[in-house]
Amino acid sequence: MTDHLARLCFEGLGSTGRYTPHAYTLRLQGVEQSTDHVVYLHEVHHATLNDVTAWGSALHVYARLPTVAGQAFVHLLDACRTTHESLATFASVRLAAARHGVLDTVLAAYPDYVRLYDTAARLVQEIPGPGRRQLAVSALARLCMQTPVLDIVDEVGLEAFRLADVPDADRPDSRWRWLVRQGPAALAGAAEAADRMLAERFGPAALATDGPDGDLYESTASVHDAAWDAWEEAAYEHLRSLIGATGARTLDLNGHRESTEALISSVEAAHGDIGLRTPMSDEQRQDDAAVASSVLQQVRHDLAAGDRHRAQLLERSPSDLMDVLARRPVHGGRPALIVDARPVRRLTALYRWPDDTLPEPSGEPLVAVRAVVDHTENTENGADREKVIGHSLVPEPDALPELAERWGGRGPLAACVSASCLVDAAWTRRWLEPLGALGPLFVLADVEPDRFVPAWVRDDRQVNALTITVEETGRRRAALLFTTGTAWWLVLAEDVTVALMVEYLGRRLGPRLYSDLAPFEPVRDAATAVIGHLLATESFVSFDALGSAHV
Repeated sequence: MTDHLARLCFEGLGSTGRYTPHAYTLRLQGVEQSTDHVVYLHEVHHATLNDVTAWGSALHVYARLPTVAGQAFVHLLDACRTTHESLATFASVRLAAARHGVLDTVLAAYPDYVRLYDTAARLVQEIPGPGRRQLAVSALARLCMQTPVLDIVDEVGLEAFRLADVPDADRPDSRWRWLVRQGPAALAGAAEAADRMLAERFGPAALATDGPDGDLYESTASVHDAAWDAWEEAAYEHLRSLIGATGARTLDLNGHRESTEALISSVEAAHGDIGLRTPMSDEQRQDDAAVASSVLQQVRHDLAAGDRHRAQLLERSPSDLMDVLARRPVHGGRPALIVDARPVRRLTALYRWPDDTLPEPSGEPLVAVRAVVDHTENTENGADREKVIGHSLVPEPDALPELAERWGGRGPLAACVSASCLVDAAWTRRWLEPLGALGPLFVLADVEPDRFVPAWVRDDRQVNALTITVEETGRRRAALLFTTGTAWWLVLAEDVTVALMVEYLGRRLGPRLYSDLAPFEPVRDAATAVIGHLLATESFVSFDALGSAHV
């Protein structure tokens, strides 16, 4: 029941997205950048709307509760679909269009979403600037979602709560439909009231950037953040007064925080930690690094064509598998040998294993040489040929020098350790140095940057970061490599995720972040081999290997 909030409209174009209150999953084809950007931004807006509203907090909580509360989640979801999809569609298309130009052809194949987009566009047609049109739709969606639902949950009880306990006027889609019936005049009035407030409090500078032919990127420059935050709040309050006349009860723009914190506390008292944190403060919402980190925590990029790859432990030794790999040219006509390390819990998430294959998740990370093997199994429709990722375990660090010796320089040799391995201090002491002795050491960033970058800031580390583009069978992928002078950390995804990580690093590190290509040249071949290896054998990449905590 909780496996989706909304499937994105662009399924037929190849790139797809799916949002749940846990995270959003992207399967981007890397062929048409404008479509990929719309998909990404669509899911981000789903996540953002939930993270800043009371109704979204209710979805977050009920999505994580035991199945007894599952029906409440479904009904809460059904009551906000139009609001969610309207904001996500309008905002993603307009933001992507600001970079790529008119995107009518992308939407034309999906009539349901064209209708949602056109309705939102009609509502803001009398607002002069593109930035204010975006903010007006955001204010409208937040108004619909900022109902007293959490107070009702508190009154009737977490497990007793039903959607019927919420009056129709306090349900998101009911509010959206009422405001749509008011037509463009309601949004225009809200914008005029917000314009007057902004001119009085902040002067004309921000408004001057958002004229009829304005540039959305210019109007959203960080220097105007406080002005536009105040503008959205003023527009929200105007709309709140309009709908209040119908008997609808609406919280302040950020009035969900206290009740969200109280609900999380009561849920954790009954069910333990469910992986939620309190809502972002005003300071965090205005901190670009905090916003970037929040988005990164929730993004997952699927690399498999369908379901997660199948996987199996191989009986053959790493040395035997190495001989197989030596016959497979993967980079510049040469083979490559990559030794991987992942925690058991992460391996369980990444692949579909035969039952009772892996050790207990509480055990130390596993080190393996892995390769793609073809596996044929019979199905009702006949033979179904499917990729399987074979793993040959390296039992002890002492086995690594023999692997390097037998490889004998036939091609790039490197280790790829996930960042989630490094929380195991005992494992790190035993394995990291021997793995680094094989060749270049790469750390796949599978945890949110807040877990490791603050330590670099405290230690006054200098960080060298480089972005590269990878062409893979006609598709474009993006990668970010950054180092403090030893291992190379790696983010593999596409250009939006890479840009968010660069933004985060820049905001947190300041002048300590720089870009110098020279140290990268000696490891370029190994880095390219590792990236190709991950694209071929990893089912997905994300930053939640240690769990993510967000509301």
